[in-house]
Amino acid sequence: MFDRLKHTAKDTARRTAIGALGSVFVAIGVAMLTVSAWLALLLVTTPAIAALILGGAYLGVGLVILGLSGPDRAHHPAAAHSTAPEPDPMARLATAFLQGMETGTQMGNRKH
Repeated sequence: MFDRLKHTAKDTARRTAIGALGSVFVAIGVAMLTVSAWLALLLVTTPAIAALILGGAYLGVGLVILGLSGPDRAHHPAAAHSTAPEPDPMARLATAFLQGMETGTQMGNRKH
């Protein structure tokens, strides 16, 4: 029993160390790419605009990651008791296509 526990602890420590080292290298890579992007943006724009672009990019990526880390709505009990069937995605796509065609025809028939 103790041998198995010792092996599990050793394996966990090894995986944690490798993960920490990988995280350090990822952080260094992100820093280097940020500096490279900054220098490339400075060739075509001002420092203020370059800062806005990089800040917006990091903000967007961060918001996407936060959105993905949120709770999974499929496992909520209220969502599981829904009586309405999920609409067929192909039917929704066909309906959207036909609505777009109808709108385009109406816009084309308008007099300018």
